[in-house]
Amino acid sequence: MPRMLVVDDDPAWRALYRMGFESDFEVFEAVDGLDALATLERVKPDVIVLDLRMPHLDGIGFLRQLDRRGIKVPVVVCSGTFTMESPPTIPGVFPAQKSPDMQGIWSALEAALPQGGGESEAGARPRRMVEATVWRD
Repeated sequence: MPRMLVVDDDPAWRALYRMGFESDFEVFEAVDGLDALATLERVKPDVIVLDLRMPHLDGIGFLRQLDRRGIKVPVVVCSGTFTMESPPTIPGVFPAQKSPDMQGIWSALEAALPQGGGESEAGARPRRMVEATVWRD
């Protein structure tokens, strides 16, 4: 099963992502960029879902650290700080609007993960993509 590292300081968003992705990914969590950097070697994620606004080390700082360390992992930036009409253009980064409607995140994950059928040891596509996963209270 592919591994996902969710990096977000908000426990409600981490819980939403865990519920939305845990049937297709082994989900690991980090509360900010520093925590995520410390977790990378142990987890070895196939994809990272990253918030931009976080304390200690924000998402942009985390992306800079990945680049400095030569770590090449697809990153889905999931943030409310931009719109999909003007998403950030960062090589290797796939933007998704931060929303309880998980469809945009799934689309970004499909673009981020390697193409091909079935699962491989690392970097495999999820077995299924949910057409509409929406958080509702």
